[in-house]
Amino acid sequence: MSSSDAIAAHLEWHPFAHRQDCAKPVWEIDHQTVSDALRSRRGGPEHACPNDECGHHDHYDRITVRLLCRSCDTVRLISGEEHTTRTTTTARIGYGQSPKRVAGLWLYPGPPLLDLGDAGPGAYLCSREKVDRLSQDDIVGTVTEGRGKRGATVWYAAIGPDFHPPSRGLTGYATWAKNSGEKPFTSVTAAAKWVAAELDAAAVTETKEDQEQ
Repeated sequence: MSSSDAIAAHLEWHPFAHRQDCAKPVWEIDHQTVSDALRSRRGGPEHACPNDECGHHDHYDRITVRLLCRSCDTVRLISGEEHTTRTTTTARIGYGQSPKRVAGLWLYPGPPLLDLGDAGPGAYLCSREKVDRLSQDDIVGTVTEGRGKRGATVWYAAIGPDFHPPSRGLTGYATWAKNSGEKPFTSVTAAAKWVAAELDAAAVTETKEDQEQ
């Protein structure tokens, strides 16, 4: 399990902005679905389907999501076709769960390694501070799940992220300056302690180098 799924859950999302003078920035969110809508002649691109026997022709299902702020009177409308909707949980998407404090760090959960039942996070992003939303500047390390002998759950760790943005349909990812090596940890706590110790050691080295200059 790499940290990419956790990064995608936390970093590749952007909140909708309210007006700068908004006194109570809260979105009221609704959606509207229109089934079998008829596209007018000038209502969009010409129908082109690779399946010659398709049944929808110029009919389509349209969904519109409306975000309304009653404080600043801002309305955002998001429309799409060929949509899918599903109801899931914060544990499944890897975002929205509370971070946990381990070894002086805040660990933010990512999605499960395998989407099975009540499986726990497959990776954690490590931050020195507790924040509402992670940014690249907050992330100092990662703890990721793996499989050891006989399928046992093990954990690896890394520090020093170098972020690469999404490109050509692929999600963003990070490369790490230092990882914990081939020998895994048996718990998240042990992996997080390695991250904390390496960060402290790097800080000491950086301080010495600054003093020598």
